[in-house]
Amino acid sequence: TFLTWVKINSLDRHYNSLFLTDGHDLGEPHWQILNDGRLFFSAKKRQGGNGSDKHIFHSPTIWTPAMSGQWMMIATVYDLDANAVTHYVNGEPVSTEPIPGEDRVQPILIGAASIGNWSEPAYRNDPSFVVRNLNGSMDEFILFKAALPAEEIARIHETGRP
Repeated sequence: TFLTWVKINSLDRHYNSLFLTDGHDLGEPHWQILNDGRLFFSAKKRQGGNGSDKHIFHSPTIWTPAMSGQWMMIATVYDLDANAVTHYVNGEPVSTEPIPGEDRVQPILIGAASIGNWSEPAYRNDPSFVVRNLNGSMDEFILFKAALPAEEIARIHETGRP
């Protein structure tokens, strides 16, 4: 479970980092928000660079420019027991997608990583791909080993709400 409070000023890059593992090796996750306001979660399932090395779980659009400068809590739960990835905004689920059998990554591994940036993308160096700085603020980033249930995500939102 990945969870954080964010205040986004703009999404001026295609990929905007929430949490990125540096080399994106086998089992390692990427959690981002795209420039169209959708959450993006993936975990690398095999070596290869043609797009088949991971399954990407997108949310619907959860941020628009009208929300610039407003705090919101976002979370993504990768739940192997429920066989699903669920994205949350302000304690409420906004999408759930089944994990295809061939795309199950177990376990998720955390190696060298960056929050709100991508400090060492080992396999590419073109700026339009590797620069993923989040244009905004993050607070209370939490990474749980367990897949939190919806009720717990809602409780964390309610107790932490400004």
